[in-house]
Amino acid sequence: MVLGLGGAALGAGGCSKGESACEGAACGVGTGGAGGAGIDCPASGVLRGPWALRFDATSAVVRWDACRPSPASLVVSPEDGSGGSLAFDGVQTPSEVLTSYTVIASVPPDLPGTYYLTEVAVTGLEPSRCYHYALDADATRTGRFCTARPSGASYDFYAVGDTNPALGNTDTLYEQTLTPAPDFALHLGDIQYYASVFESYAVWFPLIQPLLSAGSFMPIVGNHELELPHEYEDYYLRLWGGAGFDGTLDHFRFQSGGVWFVGVNSEEEFGAGSPQGAWLEAELADAFAQVGHRLTVVYFHRPLMTIADVSQNVTTRDFVRPLFAQYGVKLVLAGHVHGYERFVDGDLTYVTSGGGGAALHDLDVHLADRPMEAALRQAAVKDYHALRLHVGAGSLDVEAVGTTGTLLDTFSIALP
Repeated sequence: MVLGLGGAALGAGGCSKGESACEGAACGVGTGGAGGAGIDCPASGVLRGPWALRFDATSAVVRWDACRPSPASLVVSPEDGSGGSLAFDGVQTPSEVLTSYTVIASVPPDLPGTYYLTEVAVTGLEPSRCYHYALDADATRTGRFCTARPSGASYDFYAVGDTNPALGNTDTLYEQTLTPAPDFALHLGDIQYYASVFESYAVWFPLIQPLLSAGSFMPIVGNHELELPHEYEDYYLRLWGGAGFDGTLDHFRFQSGGVWFVGVNSEEEFGAGSPQGAWLEAELADAFAQVGHRLTVVYFHRPLMTIADVSQNVTTRDFVRPLFAQYGVKLVLAGHVHGYERFVDGDLTYVTSGGGGAALHDLDVHLADRPMEAALRQAAVKDYHALRLHVGAGSLDVEAVGTTGTLLDTFSIALP
């Protein structure tokens, strides 16, 4: 099996699914592999990515994964065309990846071996400005990010969960929902699905690259990040870990425009008496006390409220509900439910949004035995979708948009 520049499989006829990653490069590959793992490595050495994360008012980090030592540098330029370009050098960190996925011959494999996570810290930038970047190793590998906005500024961001594009064929979703380009995307967990059989990371990356390149990528861990014995360390922690600040590799906080975002690892306890619960309470209190605080959004994978065919964590919900009320949390986003639900409980809105490609769920399984939640549910749509969110002068406006551009739901939350 030979991999193209985006990791897509090549057959006798050229590029297969994910073929757009090969345009302009003739699907060319170099020789050698990832530590002798058997994957033919692109001449550039760039195997996966790039993507941006860990941004603040004057900096961001750009990462990509390489299959051999290669140039760890890029060029950054203001998106609006004003000002000159800046060059930045980074570092490559070799890691022995142990995960192996070779279930079906027609699916490009993920093989163990030595891979080189490449990270470039882009610093000295202007606040509230968007930038374009291109890798020196392969100028066709590009993306964008925006630095954090001042409190009160308007901007767009994005949210999606349960991205299984090989199964759900949701590549058209990004065509319909990534305009206007978001400053960043919240990922609500279950980033990639080995369980779907037809998808490896070699398949996933080319299909998801439009999202990775659109703005900073801020993912939280889901249960499908732990399907194989070493997957969590090899992929989630290595590639995505430390997306934000003020936390750990898998739970963190960041802000833009006076809106604070707290990403929680729902694969670990965050209720009363837990270390993560104590961290969450402290971070919520600190964010609420910051000058210019407007709103806090909390996001994680497993929902606290749902009527769909998954469990809900009522005990943790009872613990965090008064904390959310006290510290200005108005929106809670979760994935895990393969579909869309919205609940309104006083000043707090819960959204389950796992419409990124995994097989859709029955959203009404628990209508009879969860009467309180049923009374609070305002919308439910069994469809693939993503969320477009706009921070404006007086409100946070949210749209759930389907794969054909259909507006599935819309709501607003008042902002000071």
